[in-house]
Amino acid sequence: MYHAGPYDRIVDVVVLGFGDAGAVAAVTAHDEGAEVLVIEKQQARGHRPNSRYAAGFFLVPTDVERAIEYLTALYAVNGETVDPGLIRAWAAETAANPAWLDRHGCGYTDTGILGEHHTVPAHDAITVYKAKPGPHPDGYTGCPMHGFLRTLVDDRGLEVQYGTAARWLLTDERGAVTGVRVERDGRTEDVGVRRGVVLAVGGFEASARLKTQHLPLTPVHFYGTRHNTGDGVAMAVEAGAELWHMNVWPGHFVAHFPGSGYDGGVAIDLWGSGRFAPPADRRPPGSIFVDGSARRFLAEPGPQHAAHLELLGMDAARLTRPRVPTWWIFDQERFDAATLVPTYSGPAGPVGDLAWSADNTEELSRGWILFADSAGELAKLCGLDPETLESTIAGYNACCAAGTDAEFGRDPATLTPIDGPRYYALPLWPGGSHTVGGPRRDARSRVISVRGGFVENLYSAGELGSLHGLLYPAGGGSIAECLAFGRIAGRNAAAGRIIGG
Repeated sequence: MYHAGPYDRIVDVVVLGFGDAGAVAAVTAHDEGAEVLVIEKQQARGHRPNSRYAAGFFLVPTDVERAIEYLTALYAVNGETVDPGLIRAWAAETAANPAWLDRHGCGYTDTGILGEHHTVPAHDAITVYKAKPGPHPDGYTGCPMHGFLRTLVDDRGLEVQYGTAARWLLTDERGAVTGVRVERDGRTEDVGVRRGVVLAVGGFEASARLKTQHLPLTPVHFYGTRHNTGDGVAMAVEAGAELWHMNVWPGHFVAHFPGSGYDGGVAIDLWGSGRFAPPADRRPPGSIFVDGSARRFLAEPGPQHAAHLELLGMDAARLTRPRVPTWWIFDQERFDAATLVPTYSGPAGPVGDLAWSADNTEELSRGWILFADSAGELAKLCGLDPETLESTIAGYNACCAAGTDAEFGRDPATLTPIDGPRYYALPLWPGGSHTVGGPRRDARSRVISVRGGFVENLYSAGELGSLHGLLYPAGGGSIAECLAFGRIAGRNAAAGRIIGG
């Protein structure tokens, strides 16, 4: 929006959004000598950015050059070309994350987990770390990384204006961003900037309109904040930004419970191990996924952040998607093993959006989990063909007896038969933690203009316009990017030219 002035107030740098990316951008800009104002749409009480729902994993390249090779190969899979400078900035800056955390007092551990796509060259050039519990504001629950970053903001006395929604980016006659129009308690205020604006407001997981318009199938249920409604997409488009990655996301199979009071998706714990991988000290309970034909279609659970790609196929004759929903089929052993959903992170975790009983019985009584005394009876409850489901389970059990999954190549260590005495089912949907689409950024976190060049004085960080495309490199990719490009955006915004009085 063109704005000739005046402004109600002027600061050096405005950071829009107070998740991990916004916090790091604000801290960095401040430490570079800038006067910083953070604008956050949510109220202070109950402030829940996506960063708070995370478990605290972040990837770290152990070899920058080979990490560049790995991410470049991930883009090549989809035929997408990306500015090599951007990929290099990602590799170098994410490799610097541990040193930055060391300087600021955040503890972490090396999980030993490598790049997710093992068939891609140089996947072993990155590993995954996990933040340890540490300093956090009083009363804070959730991801330890976000709690720690909140303390850095608090320690510096940075102004965070909660309950304030950014509505428009203000521009001069050349299209350079000069400020932002915000709304609070029904009143608008025009905030000018001397140096720049950082967009770090998150994606569009909670916008039914944007998900339907841009994602390749519907419905898609994301677990995380319900406040990510695509505000940054709208503001960036209005300022002339080029968009990218609007049609992809790091996806999972998720459960969805409309009567729970939480309308997002909920991740599942397939193995009852408290993590994505099966337990290291015991054979996991038996589980399979079947589609609408009651047949298996992948080596369960599929790639951690790409299994949703298996759900995209459409039956053109019937105009249906036979794998939406997918049915998770398991027996009494899995039901008894642990909660069906993770309680260490996500909506059923410490943030407490969704309460989940320790033994799954409350959810069973609510009808969220279907059950029967035979596979055939369970199939009827799911709307599946009984004989086909019985045959599918028998075939899977034969694979377990043989010690090999001849059809899909599932890990033999996870081949435990499904044999009752009670059988259970849960419908699963495409979903995940966050979208990645938004304004395209360059190696300096500048927002690329749809007309070429970039939108002056506008920067982005975090999941809004993430550099992650079709294939997500590994668990912790998002937090690593938030830290890395939060610093890049904060540094460059603070170094921007003086554009106001």
